[in-house]
Amino acid sequence: MADLIIPAVIRTWLIFLIIFFLIGYSVPFSILFGAIAGIAGGIATGWWKVEGGTPKGPKGLPPTDKLRRPDADGSDANPYFELPFLKTNRANQRYIERQRRARDRRLGK
Repeated sequence: MADLIIPAVIRTWLIFLIIFFLIGYSVPFSILFGAIAGIAGGIATGWWKVEGGTPKGPKGLPPTDKLRRPDADGSDANPYFELPFLKTNRANQRYIERQRRARDRRLGK
């Protein structure tokens, strides 16, 4: 990510430095506020250029299938990591039931 941010920071800093100097501000002011604007603009530009979405293939991470917990009836639970302590027991049961119904709809049961 640094290879995207650093060139953008330098370009943006130089642009703001020249603009502040041409407007009539002093050189130290132009350097300081040009640098602040360059850092902000470079980070925004670098962030804009980063490709989003899900990772293409994590290297060195364990497979996510091992995060599954079997339900009481023996079927696999939601493949996503669950934090049951954040919900009340009744809410957690409703959540698991909704996930089971959604999985059954996807599988055509």
